[in-house]
Amino acid sequence: MSNQSNDSNMTEWDLLDERASLVDTGDAFPSGPTSTEAKDAPLAMHPTLGVMHEDSNNSQYGLFGQVIAASSKGTFEFPSEARLYMNCSAPFSALLCGVQGAGKSHTLATMLENLLIPNFRPIGTLEEPMCALVLHYGEGGSSSLPSEVAWLASASQNHDIDLPTVKVYVSPSSIRTMRETYQNALGSKVEVHPLYFSESELDAEAILSMMSIDSTESAPLYIQMVLDRLRKLGENFSCRAFQKELDILKKDLTPVQKGSLDQRLALLQSFLEPRGLRMSARPVRFFRGQLTIIDLSDPFIDADSACGIFNIICRFFTRVDIGDNVGKVLVIDEAHKYLSSSKGGSTELTQRILSMIRQQRHLGMRIIISTQEPTILPPIIIDLCNVVILHRFQSPAWWDHIVKHISADLSIGDAFNHVVRLQTGQSIVFAPSSLSYLRVEGCTASDAGMEMEQKAVKLLGRRYLVCQTRKRLTEDGGSSILTLRGIQ
Repeated sequence: MSNQSNDSNMTEWDLLDERASLVDTGDAFPSGPTSTEAKDAPLAMHPTLGVMHEDSNNSQYGLFGQVIAASSKGTFEFPSEARLYMNCSAPFSALLCGVQGAGKSHTLATMLENLLIPNFRPIGTLEEPMCALVLHYGEGGSSSLPSEVAWLASASQNHDIDLPTVKVYVSPSSIRTMRETYQNALGSKVEVHPLYFSESELDAEAILSMMSIDSTESAPLYIQMVLDRLRKLGENFSCRAFQKELDILKKDLTPVQKGSLDQRLALLQSFLEPRGLRMSARPVRFFRGQLTIIDLSDPFIDADSACGIFNIICRFFTRVDIGDNVGKVLVIDEAHKYLSSSKGGSTELTQRILSMIRQQRHLGMRIIISTQEPTILPPIIIDLCNVVILHRFQSPAWWDHIVKHISADLSIGDAFNHVVRLQTGQSIVFAPSSLSYLRVEGCTASDAGMEMEQKAVKLLGRRYLVCQTRKRLTEDGGSSILTLRGIQ
């Protein structure tokens, strides 16, 4: 008996997108964005918000700033409705770069405000504040300075806003110095805790990461012996069982090998939770509406070791269940201080970030990478970011590194001149999948005998925007840090 449908009114055309037919303009992509493209657009000009939010369940957005100009095949268009919004409902990945003082940290803080401050109409609408994780590494010791992101705990002027809870986790060996550093800057507005890992949450991969051990054939013999012990434990792995195996292994090691192994174990042991710590005494690392800063500024932790710990934290952040409909935000802050593609723990962290960017839709993740030095980033990261925001810089090498991996039409050759001349707070934004409301090139309409340029809602594509970031609702951490340094 045939299973053929009895619906004789249905044809093949009902299963095809009618928008796929070409029109007389010769443009193979003449129509506006699909509903999926509109819903997932990372940025949107104000006239396009209605298109982005046709679905009432997708109505979270935040004011990014204003469009000063939009490129258009060698010329610029100056939109009359200049407001530009972030889409807070969809995952995205963004790269921010620029020299110190160009406005990069201000833009980062503004983006975080949009994702963490709910129900404040002047910047948009956010019904459900997200959970944010910031990775920070800087100079340790008495010269340590707070992460500028921490100033999201302090409102500027008298704004009546629901600020995020800010918790800072630091190296246990520097807890006194770092607690004093943050309290001098922000008082009781932030909580500072030692970063401890319980034995139950550390698996074999985490142990290897903290010990800066990889499984390459070039690893020293004693490292291969450690890996053999781990394989022997298999699914029966635990920190205590691993420690017992190492105690046995050390009997067969030379003094030099034993010293090297103890050095690797020292970092791991310094971050292990004290046995007497009660469950109730553990602060909650990740929570809805909370900004968690992992600040590993410590004279005894080098950049490679910091990357190993950051790698573990990113794994925990990916896996943790914050709750239904609560998005996650990962910020790689001052990435040039610790991230690269060529060494140890940094390589593992880079691969972790790449994996998170590739899976951002499945993870519900927003990823923001902020750096002064874009050349330290593997090109694939720039390729995968769907938003690139360039603040002022003067280096042709930086420009050459970036432009090879963005799709914007830079044939006119003066885009770099615009970057060099940007004022503080201004940026050039490349975001091909964003929604624009600009003139349609080559299309005009006649009105009372006069030719008028047509505008339409389209993807930004190979155009780029020159933007001015909006004012902050929270205090400017950069200015506050200058005050702490005694610079007026």
